[in-house]
Amino acid sequence: MMVDREFQAKTNYLVREQVGSYGVGGLGEIVAINGNTIELIKNKQGGDGTKVINLIKSIEKLAEENSDDPYLIAMAERARAVQESFEQRQTSTAEALAELLSEVEGNETRKKEQAEKSFDGLTYFVYRSLLDAKVQNAETVSRKIRDAFTGFPNWKRSENAFRELRKKVTFALFAETEELDRVTAMVDELFTLLEKADRI
Repeated sequence: MMVDREFQAKTNYLVREQVGSYGVGGLGEIVAINGNTIELIKNKQGGDGTKVINLIKSIEKLAEENSDDPYLIAMAERARAVQESFEQRQTSTAEALAELLSEVEGNETRKKEQAEKSFDGLTYFVYRSLLDAKVQNAETVSRKIRDAFTGFPNWKRSENAFRELRKKVTFALFAETEELDRVTAMVDELFTLLEKADRI
């Protein structure tokens, strides 16, 4: 009986200590990813390790809720890479936290630019990718690609629709750059990300 009481007291102490070290909300708490996130995370109680895990979970949840937005899918992929590096101790807690906060900041900038151009998530992602690849007339090509997706709403369920959509996306890009390898790589990247959205 004495051993049981002693064991129970130690267990209670450890649990209290563990909960205390995680701070309010504790591990696994989802935070909204928006303009206030950085301030909220910086002012939050608890260790940076907890903040890293909470941010990763929050980014994944945001991507899951917006699975038609390749930008967020890519952001969740990058967050997972940070998590892997963090868990394998290749990245320090401070570095991991800084990388994730930088992702959140990038997403806020993206939202403003996207709103200014009246783009949906897919169009903006294509637009940004084209700008990064220095493709001419990125805005026009992005809108053509958006129209192609609108024309084949069942592309995920129909092999035929998928083939036709991919062809249209490829032609839209090919009109601006005749480097076939580059076009193929960009089209592959886009569809790979969109397929990942279904597995999040």
